Amino acid sequence: MIIWGIVGNSHDASLAVFKNQKLLWAALAKDFSGVPNDPHLNRRLINAAVRRFGKPNKVVWYERPMLKTFRQFWAGQGWLAKENDISRYLAQWYIYCPIEYTQHHLSHAAYAYYTQPQDDCAVICLDSIGEFETLTIWHGEDNKLKKVHSQGYPHSLGLFYSAMTQRIGLIPQRDEYLVAQWGEKGDPNKHFTAILNDLVEVNGMGTDPKVKMRKNLHRGCNWWRPDLNSEQDMYDLAAATQKVFEYCLQNLSQCAYKLTQSKHVALAGGGALNKKAVDLIRPHWHSIHIPHNPGDPGSCIGAVLAKTKKKITLDRKWYKVV
Repeated sequence: MIIWGIVGNSHDASLAVFKNQKLLWAALAKDFSGVPNDPHLNRRLINAAVRRFGKPNKVVWYERPMLKTFRQFWAGQGWLAKENDISRYLAQWYIYCPIEYTQHHLSHAAYAYYTQPQDDCAVICLDSIGEFETLTIWHGEDNKLKKVHSQGYPHSLGLFYSAMTQRIGLIPQRDEYLVAQWGEKGDPNKHFTAILNDLVEVNGMGTDPKVKMRKNLHRGCNWWRPDLNSEQDMYDLAAATQKVFEYCLQNLSQCAYKLTQSKHVALAGGGALNKKAVDLIRPHWHSIHIPHNPGDPGSCIGAVLAKTKKKITLDRKWYKVV
């Protein structure tokens, strides 16, 4: 049986091909379209998969579209059920096979856990937003995943980081990787306390995994501290943003250990791409696993693994542009 795992209709679309529960191939839409962070599948990507492996017998979609629709409505984005109709979306490329769905953070967790070798492993999933969830901690053991902590919209460390990316003049959902670089030119302590007082609430180190937002930052925070507008102010804000993220991840790391008692940890979601923050928690674990493309693109693989519950290796499976 040929199964396609798919991420799309949002950002960073991707496709994975499985046959008889074995991963054969995975690819990013942008590598076929040339569009950075391409949110949609495209004909070249589909054709490449069909030519090499045949049409799918089943598709596993990386999140639950109706749950996402309810969250979008609750957040004031309108009723987007038509846009979230995945059968209709896939029909553009003549994909008419049965579709199964997983929850967004389960796809992240499965990608992290089932692509690493340890049986007993903590998993931290940290992104902007799934359907409702924004942060989850899991315990992987005996090839099963158990969720041990969850928090939801609008309390999102990922949305905070994106909002601050916009606040310092960069483009959110694209330029987050530049924040730490800008921060190297700034003072991380100058606005650290102000951010915690005004925007982000953390209750102690290693005692409570919840990271609460004092304001809903889904639409950014350009309104915050308009008096900070010089180039150096932007560098200082970037440095403080990075320090807040590092502080929160260190807290989550300690809490994940207490909740699971695991010696190993795997990370997924866009937050796993923050290398400086991840490096700070490395001494606390025997091993840290971050799979290739740990953000939403990797969930094309994770969605299928959430169904199969089988460990795989990722060597040479991701398509690379030559």
